[in-house]
Amino acid sequence: MSAGPKEPRVGVFICRCGGQIDLSIDTERLASSAQEEQDVVFTHTLPYLCHPSGMDEIAERIKGEGLDRVVIAACSPRLYLQSFQETIEGAGLNRLMIDMANIREQVAWVHFRDKEAATSKAEDMVGMAIAKVRNQLPDEHGNVSIVNKSRCVGCGVCESVCNVNSITLAPDPVFNDKRKATVNPKACVGCGACVSACPTAAMDQTFFSNRQILAQIERSLANRDEESAFPHILVFSCHWCSYSSADQAGLMRMELDPHFRTVRTMCSARVDPEWVLKAIGSGADGIMILAGVPGRCHYEIGNLRTRKRMTLLQMVLKQYGFDENRFQVKYVDSDQPEAYVRSVQEFMDKIKQLGPNPIEATTIVDPQRVELPYLKL
Repeated sequence: MSAGPKEPRVGVFICRCGGQIDLSIDTERLASSAQEEQDVVFTHTLPYLCHPSGMDEIAERIKGEGLDRVVIAACSPRLYLQSFQETIEGAGLNRLMIDMANIREQVAWVHFRDKEAATSKAEDMVGMAIAKVRNQLPDEHGNVSIVNKSRCVGCGVCESVCNVNSITLAPDPVFNDKRKATVNPKACVGCGACVSACPTAAMDQTFFSNRQILAQIERSLANRDEESAFPHILVFSCHWCSYSSADQAGLMRMELDPHFRTVRTMCSARVDPEWVLKAIGSGADGIMILAGVPGRCHYEIGNLRTRKRMTLLQMVLKQYGFDENRFQVKYVDSDQPEAYVRSVQEFMDKIKQLGPNPIEATTIVDPQRVELPYLKL
């Protein structure tokens, strides 16, 4: 009798950044909260995770505790994710089996007046990173798109939206010479535009998979029933554009209301309309997409695809009776921290005026019957 799938063993490493994070976040409470998350078997707090001694400690703990996934709660993934990936690789893990929760620039340094709210947000951001890494699978190619050919109908939509020509369609002998899409992992840049455009849920990504993002959305809404959680807002942020400005806002100590949670994607074009529907239908008070400024997209036209897709989604939401003001798309470039703070704060103020989302998630329908198709691969 063969053994079942191995349960994930997640290790969470929390950085105090020489005491800077402790000023705004209760790191002891954060470690205790992380320990309660599903599949977390080890938590550890260090003064500096980015120091060589901190890196060595992470590698030793991976081996000693038998960890197969790691969450780093520290600064921005734009700064040290690659270094931490190299560290876990040296300890024997695939470099994708890690995620970072940005609790310094985007929590401690922008929510410095309310330690309770900042700690609560840090708990959620770490919990979301854990939810993401729990659903991570190793892949030798890094962050690339992949195709489930049994779902692919050869429509060519993915090929048409790929701006780097990494997708080809050709007859596949395994499927009776029917046209199927194939991704060249060496050419794919990991923007994810093809995944959200695919009409049959045949496309996915290795590092920002649908399952991972949905797990983050569900975890972010876990405490939505608490009165102190209102307004409960999700912000989808482009790694190259608005996420960079969010980091700069932290460096400049630009204060923000803490009642929002951030989901990072490599491009706003990766945001799937079904994620928005999932979030609103699950009780999120507001959803914002922060795309890059048109004409300055890292992937050239990813934000233009976002604008077209989300304009249509906003019309659909209105037709279904949703208040379209609960969903917004704004454009923030990589060097516009003021625009980032203004956009997020204005949206939160608008949601406060609208009040809590009146939708209550149903408990009558069997969730297995309404599961999104790409979760049944």
